[in-house]
Amino acid sequence: MELTPPNFLLQAEALERRIVENHRRMQDVKSKIRILRSGYNGEKTIKYYLEQIPEHKYHIFYGLRLPIGNTYFQIDTLLLSKKLILILDAKNHSGTLRFEKNQLIHEHAGNRDVYENPVAQVNRHKILLRHLFEKNKIPPIPIGNFVTVCKPSTEIIINQGYQEAAQKVIRAYDILKKIDELEERYTEKKLNQKTFNQVINLLKTQHTPQKIDILNFFQITEDELITGVQCPRCSYIPMDYKRSKWICNACILFSKDAHLNGINDYFLLIKSSFSNPEIRTFLHLPSSRSTTSFLPKLNFPHTGTKRGRIYHQPTFPFFTNHVFPPKNKQ
Repeated sequence: MELTPPNFLLQAEALERRIVENHRRMQDVKSKIRILRSGYNGEKTIKYYLEQIPEHKYHIFYGLRLPIGNTYFQIDTLLLSKKLILILDAKNHSGTLRFEKNQLIHEHAGNRDVYENPVAQVNRHKILLRHLFEKNKIPPIPIGNFVTVCKPSTEIIINQGYQEAAQKVIRAYDILKKIDELEERYTEKKLNQKTFNQVINLLKTQHTPQKIDILNFFQITEDELITGVQCPRCSYIPMDYKRSKWICNACILFSKDAHLNGINDYFLLIKSSFSNPEIRTFLHLPSSRSTTSFLPKLNFPHTGTKRGRIYHQPTFPFFTNHVFPPKNKQ
């Protein structure tokens, strides 16, 4: 599983684009974006070091969210081989991190925040992963786990006598060293090829991306959203649709497919399907015919026929890239 931006982050960024700057929840949205983006940047730091490992050694899973009972647990990064499994939890805080047995204290810029001890968290993830394997009759395999502090400038303080944290809290640049130590310790293959493939398939099929009702999360109504197509160059909303092109009245940019970003925002903020009238209203298209002219070209999955057709969110990514300025500005 490749590392991709968390869907919650994409939703929050879409919401930031679609509410007025002085909206009562704008600061909450911006704060959530900062937290989610920091976590994602930490995971990218881990990925940078893991990419230096020979590809044949491990299967790497990013952002696994696995079911256990009636709930889920999420693992930032999981490395799988036939000899061992490694769980990595990324912490990308600035300032000072103080690890105590019952809590993590983060101090930065005069602020002091208290969180769950991430060492306890990765230990819990290790136990839950074992339960998942036992339930699916996977033979025992060694599981290592570390809390990875991603910013070199972050000060790490571990309470005196807290030996477990001293062993499990590491710097991102020490990941390769820790993996080498584990490989020297665990040399016996615990999984044959058939079982190894079974584990890979289990992790992929059990992975359940989190779905957030972003408007409900921030207590924002659909009526408060700024609708229309956003200019991919200057961010002005709404662009005008004329003669099969989108035109920005602010920077005079022309685009053939700027509506793709608008459709993506619709999927992120409202729901995972739409009818012709629903997307026409959201994008500010002038007529049903103008909408019908490009919807079939998108090859989105759909159900129903004619006026009853419903288009569904595709699994493949789609991007806006056909933009061009006019020959003569007027």
